[in-house]
Amino acid sequence: MDILKEFISRMPGSVDAIYNPNINKLVTFFAEYLSNIQGLFKQIEYYRNIDNASGNLLDKIGEKVGEVRGKADDEFYRVMLKSKIASRKGDATVNGILTIIKNSLGVDVRNIKVLPLENEPQAIMIKDVPSESANNDWKRNYLLKRIESTVAAGIRVHKIIFVDNTTGEVNIVTGTQSSIIITEEDKNG
Repeated sequence: MDILKEFISRMPGSVDAIYNPNINKLVTFFAEYLSNIQGLFKQIEYYRNIDNASGNLLDKIGEKVGEVRGKADDEFYRVMLKSKIASRKGDATVNGILTIIKNSLGVDVRNIKVLPLENEPQAIMIKDVPSESANNDWKRNYLLKRIESTVAAGIRVHKIIFVDNTTGEVNIVTGTQSSIIITEEDKNG
């Protein structure tokens, strides 16, 4: 709704801004400046959005989130920021891992599988992650480290299998995090 019309609609019935020229001038004067301010706030909101920010502004958002850009370009830095924000929610479940992948890469997670390893019950494998946003080793390793830092304590991410749906290429990133298992002997000893 136009600010001038909004302003006039909120005037009390005893003040008729439409027919009184002085009140109409005053309302028009304020509405013009309020419209300019509203436009400025919309522009600020647009550029503060992670998806629209770039360069130094994106770096400032990264400072607030606590994520350093490193050698990432703007596109992947947005992925880094989104994954950092998603990992702060602290959900270490399978759904939490899928949420991080969804929020980071902006992909549909229905086909992604988080599976336990048969021979190691405290290790998981993540399969069929689309690799469009993580198209090089540095980006894939970053996402592996982010997911490793999110999973529950004692759970090891064995590997993540990235699939390029356009070419059918498969890339595997192997985890390095060790699981810590406390046995009864360790507790008493």
